[in-house]
Amino acid sequence: MGNSKRLTRLILSSTLLVLCSVLAAVVYTQTSKTQKQPKDPTRAWQVEKVTAAPEVKSAVKGLEISSVRLVNEGTPTVQILIDVINHRDTDVLAVDFVCGIGKSSSGGVGRDGLYDEDNPRVIIPRHSLKTFEFYLNSFLEGEPIVLAVATFSDGKEEGDPRSLSNFKSLRIDGQETMRKEKARKGGPQ
Repeated sequence: MGNSKRLTRLILSSTLLVLCSVLAAVVYTQTSKTQKQPKDPTRAWQVEKVTAAPEVKSAVKGLEISSVRLVNEGTPTVQILIDVINHRDTDVLAVDFVCGIGKSSSGGVGRDGLYDEDNPRVIIPRHSLKTFEFYLNSFLEGEPIVLAVATFSDGKEEGDPRSLSNFKSLRIDGQETMRKEKARKGGPQ
């Protein structure tokens, strides 16, 4: 009879231990899944549903994001307005806004005053504010918008190395295309 009670207690304890282990494993799996699910950075914005501006930050020293706002929110033509203050003593000749930073960055929108080598343009004058206006669907949802690259009138280029390399490559390709087009039309090269 003593062995029977012991056996019953052992089976009951073992069953309870197995159930607790299974329950703990289920809770752990569900918790880790919800914590590790990143936003899908490859998804375009569902612009009709956007009611708040995404996070925007600067990766370039001396260029400050002072405000961000939406225009036409809730419509297919929603635009993001980004105010950038140039605190530096040099003019900004080019900027590039991307989604994310580093290895996770993806395409965005740039303004390049050096595209036309014969007529460089200032994008943000020294010690001033410039508002950039982009359609929100120019960016992908799930990552912050980052002012990743800037080129200054003193020749310095700053920002995220990967984005800077891509931006310079696009500029070189664009300038080469422009030179070929001028040559084809008989203008100076």
